[in-house]
Amino acid sequence: MSRTPFGRTTSGVCHTPGMNTDRYDVAVIGRGMIGGAAGRHLTEAGFRTALIGPGEPADRRRSQGPFCSHPDEGRITRIAARTQTWSDVAAASIERYADIAARSGISFHTPCGFIAAYPDAPDWVTRAAKYGSDARLVDAEWVRETTGISITSGLGLVAEGAPAGYINPRRLVAAQTQLAMLGGADVLDAAVTEVCRHHGGFELNGSFGSVTADRILVATGAFGSDLFDWRLDVERRARTTVMARLADDGRIPCLILDQPPDNRVREIYWVPPVRYADGSVRIKIGGNRTDTMLLAPHELIDWFHSDGDPVEIESLTENLFSLLPDAPLGDIVTAPCVITGTPTGAPYIGWVDEGVAVAIAGNGSAAKSSDELGRLGATLFSDAGWDSPIDPATFTPRLL
Repeated sequence: MSRTPFGRTTSGVCHTPGMNTDRYDVAVIGRGMIGGAAGRHLTEAGFRTALIGPGEPADRRRSQGPFCSHPDEGRITRIAARTQTWSDVAAASIERYADIAARSGISFHTPCGFIAAYPDAPDWVTRAAKYGSDARLVDAEWVRETTGISITSGLGLVAEGAPAGYINPRRLVAAQTQLAMLGGADVLDAAVTEVCRHHGGFELNGSFGSVTADRILVATGAFGSDLFDWRLDVERRARTTVMARLADDGRIPCLILDQPPDNRVREIYWVPPVRYADGSVRIKIGGNRTDTMLLAPHELIDWFHSDGDPVEIESLTENLFSLLPDAPLGDIVTAPCVITGTPTGAPYIGWVDEGVAVAIAGNGSAAKSSDELGRLGATLFSDAGWDSPIDPATFTPRLL
């Protein structure tokens, strides 16, 4: 049997720890939000699909990775967005939330509303209006009286009601995985450690053994760069989240704020109080530091073993207390995360090599839109081709 090395392997050939003799049409590497969605859409389109990737580590401080990009209980969802592309993919995804929840039996969406404070707030309203959103301009007094949030920056303010709110990313991944399995996909709960070209397709190895596939979709987020010889032009941006104990009184919506009070971060976001696995109810805040911290692939594991960055923790905490001056905020816990960013600000969805496509790099905005991004990745394998009014060039991958 002749095998040509495709990934970076120690011996130059693939080692086969236990071959699955079935051959898949498509193997999706990465079982997160975009990969899970892609696996579902491929399966429901009739492709024999393997959805491969480990679940969330039980203990991130002991795990050697890879780590998922959804280790929390809330991510903002809304149609109003910074660009029309992000509004387009968000609206398409949100429209399918109810169907995904109903068919999987797993609920994941809480439509509690959303507020954004940005200089170009009227443009956010215009983009959302295309889809019938109730996004509208409001003033700081309305925000203070309605939500208890004190915004004094003088920026334009957008309020959007349901379906804006938040999704539980863990539950959305579980729902997508459930539907993929119901459709006939094989789900392998382990990381791919080696990829080789093999008999006109690919052999993928890991602790699950070995599988073969005609083609591959890579949806590995910040990880997986050592599997292939090509390199995507991406940044792995270190981020820190702060979660403060706070009872949910039903008033606080999701928030994105440019130019926050403590300017050591240039933008902050939060998700309203959500119940975590330990039983505590916490509001989660994160942001973009003015001095972006970039990570090399070999630095990712140490970062995920940490508590995050002390400067970022201090700034986010100050912003939380400034914006919610009357809220009875309690103890604080912190966690690291990583955003995979691109020079274009849009995800990469497209072919990067013969038989290999990617759907990767959410730029910190993909959770709410992951179903549509996964669907677009799946269309790459269809004879019908690209199925979206968005120009596919918007998502063209760039290689180093």
